[in-house]
Amino acid sequence: MLWGVAYKISGTEDEQIALTTRCRYLEVREKQYDAKAYVDFFTDPMALTPAVSDVMVYIASSDRKLNPNYLGPASVEEIAKQIILAEGPSGPNRDYLFQLEKALIQFGFEDKHVMDLANEVRRLLSEAEVICS
Repeated sequence: MLWGVAYKISGTEDEQIALTTRCRYLEVREKQYDAKAYVDFFTDPMALTPAVSDVMVYIASSDRKLNPNYLGPASVEEIAKQIILAEGPSGPNRDYLFQLEKALIQFGFEDKHVMDLANEVRRLLSEAEVICS
């Protein structure tokens, strides 16, 4: 199971500038999320102490008032249609989905839901190409 990836930036001046730049980018990219939290990060599920503390995470809730992008319970096809139409300051949501799928595979994880969504988005996009041709 893969819960996420953490990046550590140490204390040199160049790295601090890089951190500030990345945090600004994340604030724009993740702005639709309801909350930002600081949590303990464990690399070993059996560990009693975290590998790193105060790791910043963004949280999206299912509260539609706080998170207008939340579709609610939906089929893979409905979610795929929303992904095809969604675009934010970082680009089309489908590009994010395809990059997520690729990264998970590179880490050696196959997330069935992500793969099903990516395949459905590809199917719908290829159907749209046929209709438009």
